[in-house]
Amino acid sequence: MTFAVRGVLVSLGFFGVLYCLLSLLVATLWRGAKLAPRMSAASYTRVLFWLRISPLLGSALVTLAFAMPAFFRLEPGTIDEDGGTLTFGICALLLLAAGLFRVVTTRAKTRRVVAGWMKDANVLEANVSVPTFQARAGIPPILLFGISEPAVLVSEATVSLLNEDELRVSIRHEVEHVRSRDNLKKLMIHCCPFPGMAALDRAWQEAAELAADEAAVANRGDAVDLAAALIKLSDLVPVYLPPAFTTGLVNAPVSVSLRVERLLAWDETRTGSRVRWWYALPFALVMLSYTVVDYGQALSLTHRLTEWFVH
Repeated sequence: MTFAVRGVLVSLGFFGVLYCLLSLLVATLWRGAKLAPRMSAASYTRVLFWLRISPLLGSALVTLAFAMPAFFRLEPGTIDEDGGTLTFGICALLLLAAGLFRVVTTRAKTRRVVAGWMKDANVLEANVSVPTFQARAGIPPILLFGISEPAVLVSEATVSLLNEDELRVSIRHEVEHVRSRDNLKKLMIHCCPFPGMAALDRAWQEAAELAADEAAVANRGDAVDLAAALIKLSDLVPVYLPPAFTTGLVNAPVSVSLRVERLLAWDETRTGSRVRWWYALPFALVMLSYTVVDYGQALSLTHRLTEWFVH
């Protein structure tokens, strides 16, 4: 086994162990702690999203910035890795492959379903920045699909059922999902498979819908129109689970009654507090400064941790 291959396997093993530990920590904290969403729905959504992908980002950052450089700088040229190194490295590769396979297969399935819905679809003039199409009956009422080229798909039944104002604010709701890049965020979450994360995933999806509701509403009239649209469309079809990498106006993970209640209680003076990310800036600068000044010591500590992880 060459030195470079050993370095890659050790780094992958470190990544896999750290990813599992961080994921277990996040899942445990989410089950044990109740995050009171006193902040705005948009801020709450961002907190949940970054919490959900933090194990992947954190483990990748530490591995690339510390574990891999530590191995190539401090590891002797002699081969002293045992079978555990190979096992951890292969397991980490399988973990990454599982995430990639999940994304590829799920996206392919989503494309097939949407392609069937798009047959004979016509352009719908909605006066929004996102392409909007009207499709035949039998599809979900209103659906946002696509990541790099998002578009909104509206069923014929929805166009017939909703009045002009209700349809306008419903489509605006989907446009807000585009602005938040929620379908891209769904793809990123799919890259982070780990048991016990389903509850956090559902919480993020519900928060994302509430945030899109808030962003789509500009006045009390809009709030009433969107609430009316939700009620009509939930009666039109059973609440459904939309395909992955799409976002529907009415979907299973989110309580329609909760959204209607919040919309009917809409008040332009009632806004949740925002997350002040800059509060963490001094701490981040101190940690970055310490790492830059004493990078060698940080690498030495990481190397000892790596040896403990994989042996």
